[in-house]
Amino acid sequence: MIPYLLYNIHFRNIHVELKFNESSAYKYLKDQININSTHYRIPGTQGREECAKYFISKFQEIGSNFSLILHNFTVDNVDCQNVLFKFNENQPNILILGSHYDSRAKATKDSTNPNSPVPGANDGASGSAVLIELARSIYNRSFDLTVQIWFLFFDAEDQGYDWNYGIPGWDWCEGSKKFVEDIESFYNSTAEYFDAMILLDMVGGTGLKFINEQYSTSSLLNELFEIGRQMGYRNEFPFNSLSQSITDDHISFVNYGIPSADLIINFWNNPHWPYHHTIEDNLFHISNFSLEVTGRTIEQFIYNNYLESDEEYQGNFPWKGDLNLLDTTTFIIILTLIIIIGLIIIITILKRFKRISAI
Repeated sequence: MIPYLLYNIHFRNIHVELKFNESSAYKYLKDQININSTHYRIPGTQGREECAKYFISKFQEIGSNFSLILHNFTVDNVDCQNVLFKFNENQPNILILGSHYDSRAKATKDSTNPNSPVPGANDGASGSAVLIELARSIYNRSFDLTVQIWFLFFDAEDQGYDWNYGIPGWDWCEGSKKFVEDIESFYNSTAEYFDAMILLDMVGGTGLKFINEQYSTSSLLNELFEIGRQMGYRNEFPFNSLSQSITDDHISFVNYGIPSADLIINFWNNPHWPYHHTIEDNLFHISNFSLEVTGRTIEQFIYNNYLESDEEYQGNFPWKGDLNLLDTTTFIIILTLIIIIGLIIIITILKRFKRISAI
Protein backbone atom coordinates (compact mmCIF):
# COMPACT_ATOMS: atom_id res chain seq x y z
CA MET A 1 0.00 0.00 0.00
CA ILE A 2 1.64 3.25 -1.12
CA PRO A 3 0.73 5.38 1.94
CA TYR A 4 2.36 2.75 4.18
CA LEU A 5 5.60 3.08 2.25
CA LEU A 6 5.51 6.86 2.40
CA TYR A 7 4.77 7.03 6.11
CA ASN A 8 7.38 4.28 6.75
CA ILE A 9 5.87 3.06 10.02
CA HIS A 10 8.26 1.06 12.20
CA PHE A 11 6.40 0.95 15.52
CA ARG A 12 5.61 -2.26 17.42
CA ASN A 13 2.43 -3.12 19.31
CA ILE A 14 2.74 -3.12 23.09
CA HIS A 15 2.33 -6.46 24.86
CA VAL A 16 -1.08 -6.69 26.49
CA GLU A 17 -3.72 -9.35 26.99
CA LEU A 18 -6.63 -8.79 24.64
CA LYS A 19 -10.11 -9.59 25.92
CA PHE A 20 -12.12 -9.36 22.70
CA ASN A 21 -14.14 -12.56 22.19
CA GLU A 22 -15.31 -13.25 18.64
CA SER A 23 -17.90 -15.80 19.81
CA SER A 24 -19.56 -13.15 21.97
CA ALA A 25 -19.47 -10.72 19.06
CA TYR A 26 -21.13 -13.33 16.85
CA LYS A 27 -23.91 -13.74 19.42
CA TYR A 28 -24.52 -9.99 19.46
CA LEU A 29 -24.67 -10.06 15.65
CA LYS A 30 -27.09 -12.98 15.63
CA ASP A 31 -29.29 -11.29 18.22
CA GLN A 32 -29.68 -8.25 15.97
CA ILE A 33 -30.71 -10.40 13.00
CA ASN A 34 -33.30 -12.23 15.11
CA ILE A 35 -34.89 -9.10 16.56
CA ASN A 36 -37.43 -8.74 13.77
CA SER A 37 -37.36 -11.14 10.82
CA THR A 38 -40.04 -9.20 8.95
CA HIS A 39 -38.48 -5.73 8.75
CA TYR A 40 -35.13 -6.34 10.44
CA ARG A 41 -33.82 -2.85 11.43
CA ILE A 42 -35.33 -0.59 8.77
CA PRO A 43 -35.69 3.04 9.93
CA GLY A 44 -39.15 3.84 11.21
CA THR A 45 -40.03 0.23 12.06
CA GLN A 46 -40.50 -1.60 15.34
CA GLY A 47 -37.42 -3.68 14.54
CA ARG A 48 -35.26 -0.58 14.52
CA GLU A 49 -36.71 0.53 17.86
CA GLU A 50 -36.19 -2.90 19.40
CA CYS A 51 -32.58 -2.93 18.22
CA ALA A 52 -31.84 0.37 19.95
CA LYS A 53 -33.36 -1.06 23.14
CA TYR A 54 -31.21 -4.15 22.69
CA PHE A 55 -28.04 -2.01 22.62
CA ILE A 56 -29.13 -0.31 25.83
CA SER A 57 -29.75 -3.64 27.55
CA LYS A 58 -26.33 -5.00 26.50
CA PHE A 59 -24.46 -1.94 27.76
CA GLN A 60 -26.39 -2.09 31.03
CA GLU A 61 -25.26 -5.71 31.39
CA ILE A 62 -21.63 -4.72 30.86
CA GLY A 63 -21.66 -2.12 33.64
CA SER A 64 -23.03 1.12 34.98
CA ASN A 65 -20.22 3.44 33.85
CA PHE A 66 -21.79 4.42 30.54
CA SER A 67 -23.75 7.57 29.81
CA LEU A 68 -26.56 7.15 27.29
CA ILE A 69 -27.65 9.76 24.76
CA LEU A 70 -30.52 9.05 22.35
CA HIS A 71 -30.23 11.38 19.38
CA ASN A 72 -33.65 11.62 17.78
CA PHE A 73 -34.16 13.06 14.30
CA THR A 74 -36.44 12.65 11.31
CA VAL A 75 -35.88 11.97 7.62
CA ASP A 76 -38.92 12.66 5.44
CA ASN A 77 -41.11 12.55 8.57
CA VAL A 78 -39.73 9.11 9.55
CA ASP A 79 -38.56 8.93 13.18
CA CYS A 80 -34.91 7.85 13.45
CA GLN A 81 -32.47 7.51 16.32
CA ASN A 82 -28.71 7.48 16.79
CA VAL A 83 -27.60 5.76 20.00
CA LEU A 84 -24.50 7.01 21.86
CA PHE A 85 -22.78 5.49 24.89
CA LYS A 86 -20.03 7.53 26.55
CA PHE A 87 -17.32 5.77 28.57
CA ASN A 88 -14.52 7.12 30.79
CA GLU A 89 -15.89 10.65 30.78
CA ASN A 90 -13.29 11.90 33.24
CA GLN A 91 -10.87 12.13 30.30
CA PRO A 92 -11.02 15.28 28.09
CA ASN A 93 -9.86 13.65 24.85
CA ILE A 94 -12.41 11.59 22.91
CA LEU A 95 -12.10 8.58 20.62
CA ILE A 96 -15.29 7.79 18.66
CA LEU A 97 -15.97 4.21 17.56
CA GLY A 98 -18.91 4.07 15.17
CA SER A 99 -21.09 1.73 13.14
CA HIS A 100 -24.49 1.96 11.51
CA TYR A 101 -27.17 -0.44 12.71
CA ASP A 102 -30.02 0.09 10.26
CA SER A 103 -30.64 -2.56 7.61
CA ARG A 104 -31.55 -1.74 4.02
CA ALA A 105 -35.26 -1.63 3.24
CA LYS A 106 -34.88 -3.18 -0.23
CA ALA A 107 -32.42 -5.70 -1.61
CA THR A 108 -31.79 -3.60 -4.70
CA LYS A 109 -28.89 -5.75 -5.95
CA ASP A 110 -30.80 -9.01 -5.62
CA SER A 111 -31.92 -10.16 -9.08
CA THR A 112 -34.63 -12.40 -7.61
CA ASN A 113 -35.88 -10.48 -4.58
CA PRO A 114 -35.20 -6.75 -5.22
CA ASN A 115 -38.10 -5.56 -3.05
CA SER A 116 -37.34 -7.76 -0.03
CA PRO A 117 -35.66 -6.32 3.08
CA VAL A 118 -31.97 -7.06 3.62
CA PRO A 119 -31.07 -8.96 6.82
CA GLY A 120 -27.92 -6.81 7.09
CA ALA A 121 -25.81 -9.37 8.96
CA ASN A 122 -22.56 -7.90 7.65
CA ASP A 123 -23.84 -4.53 6.46
CA GLY A 124 -24.75 -3.03 9.79
CA ALA A 125 -25.01 -5.75 12.41
CA SER A 126 -21.34 -6.84 12.26
CA GLY A 127 -19.87 -3.46 13.12
CA SER A 128 -22.46 -2.91 15.85
CA ALA A 129 -21.70 -6.33 17.34
CA VAL A 130 -17.98 -5.51 17.43
CA LEU A 131 -18.71 -2.24 19.25
CA ILE A 132 -20.66 -4.03 21.99
CA GLU A 133 -17.93 -6.63 22.47
CA LEU A 134 -15.24 -3.92 22.51
CA ALA A 135 -17.15 -2.12 25.26
CA ARG A 136 -17.20 -5.35 27.28
CA SER A 137 -13.53 -6.05 26.54
CA ILE A 138 -12.13 -2.76 27.77
CA TYR A 139 -14.61 -2.05 30.57
CA ASN A 140 -12.45 -3.22 33.48
CA ARG A 141 -9.44 -1.24 32.26
CA SER A 142 -11.14 2.15 32.42
CA PHE A 143 -8.85 3.47 35.17
CA ASP A 144 -5.80 2.65 33.06
CA LEU A 145 -7.08 4.30 29.88
CA THR A 146 -6.20 7.93 29.14
CA VAL A 147 -9.11 8.52 26.78
CA GLN A 148 -12.87 8.96 26.76
CA ILE A 149 -14.52 6.56 24.32
CA TRP A 150 -17.82 7.02 22.51
CA PHE A 151 -19.63 3.96 21.18
CA LEU A 152 -21.87 5.44 18.51
CA PHE A 153 -24.57 3.54 16.60
CA PHE A 154 -25.94 5.32 13.52
CA ASP A 155 -29.45 4.98 12.17
CA ALA A 156 -30.47 5.79 8.56
CA GLU A 157 -27.14 5.09 6.87
CA ASP A 158 -28.06 2.51 4.27
CA GLN A 159 -31.14 3.71 2.37
CA GLY A 160 -29.61 5.69 -0.53
CA TYR A 161 -29.56 4.94 -4.25
CA ASP A 162 -27.45 2.20 -5.81
CA TRP A 163 -29.55 0.64 -8.58
CA ASN A 164 -32.64 1.92 -6.79
CA TYR A 165 -33.45 3.46 -3.42
CA GLY A 166 -33.61 1.60 -0.15
CA ILE A 167 -36.18 4.21 0.85
CA PRO A 168 -37.24 6.51 -2.03
CA GLY A 169 -35.62 9.94 -1.89
CA TRP A 170 -33.23 9.18 0.97
CA ASP A 171 -29.52 9.87 0.78
CA TRP A 172 -26.73 7.80 2.30
CA CYS A 173 -25.48 8.46 5.84
CA GLU A 174 -28.47 10.50 7.01
CA GLY A 175 -27.83 9.59 10.66
CA SER A 176 -24.18 10.63 10.81
CA LYS A 177 -24.94 13.89 8.99
CA LYS A 178 -27.61 14.74 11.56
CA PHE A 179 -25.32 13.75 14.43
CA VAL A 180 -22.48 15.99 13.33
CA GLU A 181 -24.93 18.85 12.72
CA ASP A 182 -25.81 18.57 16.43
CA ILE A 183 -22.42 17.47 17.75
CA GLU A 184 -21.89 20.66 19.77
CA SER A 185 -24.77 19.47 21.97
CA PHE A 186 -23.01 16.25 22.90
CA TYR A 187 -19.72 17.52 24.33
CA ASN A 188 -18.18 20.55 26.03
CA SER A 189 -16.02 22.14 23.35
CA THR A 190 -14.27 24.34 25.92
CA ALA A 191 -13.03 21.38 27.97
CA GLU A 192 -13.17 18.35 25.66
CA TYR A 193 -11.73 17.60 22.25
CA PHE A 194 -11.74 14.81 19.68
CA ASP A 195 -8.68 12.70 18.96
CA ALA A 196 -10.12 10.48 16.23
CA MET A 197 -13.11 8.62 14.83
CA ILE A 198 -12.98 5.00 13.61
CA LEU A 199 -15.86 3.60 11.58
CA LEU A 200 -16.58 -0.12 11.20
CA ASP A 201 -18.64 -1.07 8.15
CA MET A 202 -19.05 -4.62 6.79
CA VAL A 203 -16.36 -6.07 9.06
CA GLY A 204 -17.76 -9.55 9.75
CA GLY A 205 -18.18 -11.19 6.35
CA THR A 206 -16.30 -14.18 4.96
CA GLY A 207 -13.11 -13.42 3.03
CA LEU A 208 -12.40 -10.19 4.92
CA LYS A 209 -9.99 -7.83 3.16
CA PHE A 210 -9.99 -4.13 4.01
CA ILE A 211 -9.47 -1.49 1.35
CA ASN A 212 -7.44 1.71 1.49
CA GLU A 213 -10.44 4.03 1.82
CA GLN A 214 -9.50 7.46 0.44
CA TYR A 215 -11.75 9.82 2.40
CA SER A 216 -10.10 8.46 5.55
CA THR A 217 -7.25 10.28 7.26
CA SER A 218 -4.41 8.21 5.85
CA SER A 219 -2.07 8.43 8.87
CA LEU A 220 -4.84 6.96 11.06
CA LEU A 221 -5.87 4.29 8.57
CA ASN A 222 -2.24 3.30 7.96
CA GLU A 223 -1.68 2.86 11.68
CA LEU A 224 -4.70 0.56 11.95
CA PHE A 225 -3.42 -1.47 8.99
CA GLU A 226 0.05 -1.80 10.52
CA ILE A 227 -1.34 -2.83 13.91
CA GLY A 228 -3.38 -5.54 12.23
CA ARG A 229 -0.42 -6.79 10.19
CA GLN A 230 1.76 -7.04 13.27
CA MET A 231 -0.95 -9.20 14.84
CA GLY A 232 -0.64 -11.60 11.91
CA TYR A 233 -3.63 -10.37 9.90
CA ARG A 234 -1.72 -9.67 6.70
CA ASN A 235 -4.35 -10.98 4.30
CA GLU A 236 -7.01 -8.84 5.94
CA PHE A 237 -4.79 -5.73 5.95
CA PRO A 238 -2.91 -6.22 2.65
CA PHE A 239 0.04 -4.11 1.53
CA ASN A 240 -1.44 -3.87 -1.98
CA SER A 241 -4.97 -3.00 -0.85
CA LEU A 242 -7.48 -1.53 -3.28
CA SER A 243 -7.72 2.28 -3.07
CA GLN A 244 -11.25 3.68 -3.32
CA SER A 245 -13.28 6.62 -1.99
CA ILE A 246 -16.45 5.48 -0.21
CA THR A 247 -19.38 7.62 0.87
CA ASP A 248 -19.80 6.52 4.48
CA ASP A 249 -20.53 7.75 7.99
CA HIS A 250 -16.98 8.97 8.64
CA ILE A 251 -17.13 11.75 6.04
CA SER A 252 -19.14 14.17 8.18
CA PHE A 253 -16.55 13.77 10.95
CA VAL A 254 -13.68 14.37 8.53
CA ASN A 255 -15.42 17.53 7.35
CA TYR A 256 -15.86 18.60 10.98
CA GLY A 257 -12.08 18.35 11.43
CA ILE A 258 -11.80 15.02 13.28
CA PRO A 259 -9.16 12.56 11.98
CA SER A 260 -11.26 9.60 10.83
CA ALA A 261 -10.79 6.16 9.30
CA ASP A 262 -13.23 3.78 7.65
CA LEU A 263 -12.53 0.05 7.94
CA ILE A 264 -14.54 -1.29 5.01
CA ILE A 265 -14.28 -3.92 2.30
CA ASN A 266 -14.69 -3.94 -1.46
CA PHE A 267 -18.45 -4.51 -1.60
CA TRP A 268 -19.16 -3.70 -5.27
CA ASN A 269 -17.26 -6.38 -7.25
CA ASN A 270 -15.93 -8.76 -4.63
CA PRO A 271 -16.07 -12.48 -5.55
CA HIS A 272 -15.26 -13.40 -1.92
CA TRP A 273 -18.28 -11.52 -0.55
CA PRO A 274 -20.84 -10.82 -3.32
CA TYR A 275 -23.85 -10.37 -1.04
CA HIS A 276 -24.05 -6.58 -0.69
CA HIS A 277 -27.67 -5.34 -0.71
CA THR A 278 -29.06 -8.81 -1.32
CA ILE A 279 -31.06 -11.13 0.95
CA GLU A 280 -27.92 -13.28 1.13
CA ASP A 281 -26.35 -10.80 3.56
CA ASN A 282 -27.20 -13.24 6.32
CA LEU A 283 -25.60 -15.37 9.02
CA PHE A 284 -24.40 -17.98 6.52
CA HIS A 285 -21.84 -15.49 5.17
CA ILE A 286 -20.48 -14.26 8.50
CA SER A 287 -17.06 -15.29 9.83
CA ASN A 288 -16.08 -15.37 13.49
CA PHE A 289 -12.49 -14.89 12.38
CA SER A 290 -13.38 -11.64 10.59
CA LEU A 291 -15.01 -10.38 13.80
CA GLU A 292 -11.86 -11.35 15.69
CA VAL A 293 -9.58 -9.53 13.24
CA THR A 294 -11.60 -6.33 13.50
CA GLY A 295 -12.24 -6.35 17.22
CA ARG A 296 -8.75 -7.29 18.34
CA THR A 297 -7.12 -4.79 16.00
CA ILE A 298 -9.22 -1.94 17.43
CA GLU A 299 -8.63 -3.14 20.99
CA GLN A 300 -4.87 -3.22 20.37
CA PHE A 301 -5.07 0.26 18.84
CA ILE A 302 -6.74 1.57 22.00
CA TYR A 303 -4.10 0.02 24.27
CA ASN A 304 -1.20 1.11 22.07
CA ASN A 305 -2.26 4.73 22.23
CA TYR A 306 -4.09 5.06 25.55
CA LEU A 307 -3.16 2.34 28.04
CA GLU A 308 -0.83 3.43 30.82
CA SER A 309 2.06 1.04 30.30
CA ASP A 310 5.79 0.65 30.93
CA GLU A 311 6.24 0.04 27.20
CA GLU A 312 6.73 2.99 24.89
CA TYR A 313 4.64 3.25 21.75
CA GLN A 314 4.94 5.81 19.00
CA GLY A 315 2.36 5.64 16.25
CA ASN A 316 1.09 8.45 14.02
CA PHE A 317 -0.75 10.42 16.70
CA PRO A 318 -2.18 13.08 16.38
CA TRP A 319 -3.14 11.64 12.97
CA LYS A 320 -3.04 14.95 11.12
CA GLY A 321 -1.03 13.65 8.20
CA ASP A 322 -3.19 12.85 5.20
CA LEU A 323 -2.27 11.62 1.75
CA ASN A 324 -5.02 10.88 -0.75
CA LEU A 325 -4.30 8.63 -3.70
CA LEU A 326 -6.16 8.15 -6.93
CA ASP A 327 -8.82 5.48 -6.65
CA THR A 328 -7.50 2.21 -8.05
CA THR A 329 -10.11 2.24 -10.82
CA THR A 330 -9.25 5.82 -11.79
CA PHE A 331 -5.53 5.03 -11.70
CA ILE A 332 -6.01 2.04 -14.04
CA ILE A 333 -8.06 4.16 -16.47
CA ILE A 334 -5.43 6.93 -16.52
CA LEU A 335 -2.59 4.40 -16.89
CA THR A 336 -4.44 2.71 -19.77
CA LEU A 337 -4.96 6.06 -21.50
CA ILE A 338 -1.28 6.91 -21.10
CA ILE A 339 -0.30 3.56 -22.62
CA ILE A 340 -2.74 4.02 -25.53
CA ILE A 341 -1.52 7.57 -26.21
CA GLY A 342 2.08 6.36 -25.99
CA LEU A 343 1.38 3.59 -28.51
CA ILE A 344 -0.31 6.05 -30.86
CA ILE A 345 2.72 8.35 -30.68
CA ILE A 346 5.12 5.46 -31.34
CA ILE A 347 3.05 4.20 -34.28
CA THR A 348 2.86 7.72 -35.73
CA ILE A 349 6.65 8.15 -35.44
CA LEU A 350 7.26 4.76 -37.05
CA LYS A 351 4.93 5.59 -39.95
CA ARG A 352 6.73 8.89 -40.55
CA PHE A 353 10.08 7.13 -40.40
CA LYS A 354 8.94 4.61 -43.02
CA ARG A 355 7.79 7.45 -45.33
CA ILE A 356 11.15 9.18 -44.98
CA SER A 357 12.98 5.91 -45.65
CA ALA A 358 10.85 5.32 -48.77
CA ILE A 359 11.83 8.75 -50.15
